[in-house]
Amino acid sequence: MKRVGRRAWAVSMVAGLSLVACSPDETLTTDPNAEVEPPWPADASVDDDVGPRPEVDGALTQDDDAPVAPVDASPAPVDVPSAPVDLGAPAPVVPEQRCRVESTTFAAAMQELDVGPTSAARLRFTLPGIPAGVTAATLVYDSFDSDHPNEEGVITLGGRRFEMPANAAWDNVTVPGHRVDVGGDLDAGDNAVAFGPGPLARSFFRVGRVALDFTARVERCPGAATPMPMPTDAGTPAGPVVERTIGYRAATYTQRGNWVFRCDANYAYTARGDHASEDCTGGYAPDGTLRGTATFTFTNVTAATYDVLIGSRHSGNRNTMLALFTVNGEADRVNQRTGDGALTIVTDVWGRRALSGTVRVVLDTTRNSGSDSVSFVTLRPVR
Repeated sequence: MKRVGRRAWAVSMVAGLSLVACSPDETLTTDPNAEVEPPWPADASVDDDVGPRPEVDGALTQDDDAPVAPVDASPAPVDVPSAPVDLGAPAPVVPEQRCRVESTTFAAAMQELDVGPTSAARLRFTLPGIPAGVTAATLVYDSFDSDHPNEEGVITLGGRRFEMPANAAWDNVTVPGHRVDVGGDLDAGDNAVAFGPGPLARSFFRVGRVALDFTARVERCPGAATPMPMPTDAGTPAGPVVERTIGYRAATYTQRGNWVFRCDANYAYTARGDHASEDCTGGYAPDGTLRGTATFTFTNVTAATYDVLIGSRHSGNRNTMLALFTVNGEADRVNQRTGDGALTIVTDVWGRRALSGTVRVVLDTTRNSGSDSVSFVTLRPVR
């Protein structure tokens, strides 16, 4: 009986002390996990970043009386690697070959066209056995009397149109080895090439020795194709020193789809976006890079000192890195961001050099992305 009385006395003492510790205004609760939190914003949500709450979070992490979750003593799963699979040797990379295919009438006499601008007549040539996998191609041919720049005639290949190179100095002259960049989008098999009239009241010219120089990923040049010859320098003539000009339509281009030909303003420029309405050839099909090259090749240049002149349209949206031109591999830049942006051609002096033989002037837009333009390149002898 004494032990029972003493325990009852202890319980009554604890209850009394608990009542003394509570203030009269506090609400008692029997929930051992109840917490007092600071007020929350009325518009708070679960996605609001309200920051840390040390008075709450700290209490939660230091609650020694919270029940402890049981420890999972089961062993952790072990990844067992699957047996290796032999995928075999990688497919070999087919090397890129340089090839040439001559048209089926390559050795025949030149064909002649003498018609008006609306005529359906065409000079037609067949390029046989073009392989799949062509990466780049250049149409090569000889012409006679191609003397009307920008309006001599039109070449059609693979559903695309290309302007025929022409120069006033080629009046009644046979010019061998014209080179027109036609890209790499060619059909496998036989490809037809057609030369048609330009906008002149009378288009007269002759064409022959049509061939295609191309690169392709093939084991060897197919069929009648022969390895593509490297270009050779015809040497330096001893004739008179004269001023010579090549217009943008007579240049050869890489990544032709990135170039807009402004026939109404007489220049070409690299672009991306919706500029098809400004292109007069239908060849504009940009890949978004603003890159490509335009090459102006002067052959048989008489040895002399020349000013190299670049004609182009200037505007404020031209390449911020400036237009890069190379003359026989020597590079310098032309600022095409000056002027009032009108549709006029500005002539800049690239530099003065001693030149002879074959001279290649290249507008190179492959090294930096930007809009560059060109109308013509002139070699003007220093008197």
